Amino acid sequence: MRGAVHGRGLSREFILRDQRARSLKEVLITRQRPQRRHLWALRDVDIDVLPGESFGIVGANGSGKSTLLKLIAGIYPPSDGELRIGGRVGSLLEVGAGFHPDFTGTENVYLSAAVFGIPRSYVDEHLAEILQFAELEEFADQPVKTYSSGMYVRLGFSIATHIQPDVLLLDEVLAVGDEVFQQKCHGRIWDFKRAGGTIVYVSHDPVSVERLCERAMLLERGRVIECGTPEDVLRTYHRHLAARPKAEATAVTAPEAGAPAGPVQILDLRAIAGDGAIRTRFLEAEPVVLETTLLSETGAEGVLFTLAVRDAAGQLVASRTNPSLTLRPGIPEAVRFHVAELPFREGAFRIDVEVMSHDGDEVLGEQERALELSVFAHDPGGAGPVRLAGAWELPVTAPPVER
Repeated sequence: MRGAVHGRGLSREFILRDQRARSLKEVLITRQRPQRRHLWALRDVDIDVLPGESFGIVGANGSGKSTLLKLIAGIYPPSDGELRIGGRVGSLLEVGAGFHPDFTGTENVYLSAAVFGIPRSYVDEHLAEILQFAELEEFADQPVKTYSSGMYVRLGFSIATHIQPDVLLLDEVLAVGDEVFQQKCHGRIWDFKRAGGTIVYVSHDPVSVERLCERAMLLERGRVIECGTPEDVLRTYHRHLAARPKAEATAVTAPEAGAPAGPVQILDLRAIAGDGAIRTRFLEAEPVVLETTLLSETGAEGVLFTLAVRDAAGQLVASRTNPSLTLRPGIPEAVRFHVAELPFREGAFRIDVEVMSHDGDEVLGEQERALELSVFAHDPGGAGPVRLAGAWELPVTAPPVER
C-alpha cells in the first residue's frame, strides 16, 4: 500500500575496525590485522506506519533512531528482518547529501531528481518553484561548492520536498537553517501532512513530536521500549532520562589555581533529589534540594546569598535571596534551599550563585552557570514551560437561586 511502512524483526549490525596507528615493522613482524568489533545498532525492531500517518521516533543518542531511518530510506539494508515500503521515499536525513560540488545548483536539481526517479519533464515544470523556495534564483548557475552552508541546506530541503514522495523521512531537519527558513520548513511539512503524506520523524524536541505525530516509538540501545501515543512515549522517555546517571561533573569545584577569588569562595553547588541522589536531570514536580558550600577565610556577617535560575536563552525565570547569612572564618558552610516541587515542566536551566555584602554594595563571590539542570515534562494534562500547580474541583455545584 502506497505510503505504508512495515518492518518485522529489523536488525542492523556494523563491524568496527580499530584503526590504531602501526609502524611498517609491526605490520611485517606481527602480521596482525586490525581488531574488529561487532555493534548491533538495531535488534528485532517491529514498525508499522499507516498511510497518511505521522510517526515519531525518540530516544537518546546512540539508540538507533537514525539507523532505522536509513534502513527505511534504503541507505543500509537490514542485517536481519523484513522491511516493506509502499511508494517513493523522500529523505531529509543529511540535507544536500549527494550533491556534486562542481555542478551548478540547477544541475544538482536535475541530478537529485534523477536519483529519485523523477522525470526530467517534471523538473522542467517545477525548477523555478524549487529555486524560489530555496531563495537561490540568483545563484542557480553557480557551482554548489561556492554555496554557504545555509544555501546548501535550503537547496537540499527544497529538492527533497518537491519530489512528490509517498513517505517523507525527517531527521532533526526542523532545526536547520535560520528562523525564517525554519518557518518555511514547518509550513511545507504541514502542507505535506495535510495532503495525506506519510511522515517518519526523528527529533529530540518533544514539543514538535507531540504537535506533528499521531504515534511514536521509543528506542533504547537498538530495541523498542514502548510504542503508542506521543504523550505516553515521551513520558516514558523522560523517566528514563531522569533516571540515567550523568558522567559529567554535576557541581562546580573550587576556583582554579591563579584565578581571582573573592572574599567568599563558592566551593560547589549540587542538586539533591528526594531519594538523596545527586542528579542534574529531574521530572517536573520532583522535590529537590540545592546545596551550596561557601568558604570565607576572614568570615562574613549578614551577607546576601542569591540563587538565580535562568533558561537556555539566559533569561531570568526565578531567584531567591537569603537576606542574612553569617559565615564563620575558615569554616566551609553548607547552605541548602529546599524546593518542594520543581515548578518547571520542560527545558534546560542554569543556576547562578551570588554572594553580596549585607548592604548590597559589594560582590563578595559569584559563579555563573554554577549548575545546569534538565527538567522533563511528566503531567499529560499540562503544557508550557511552567508547571501550573493546583487542584481541580469538578463539578462545581451552583448555589440554589432564592426567589
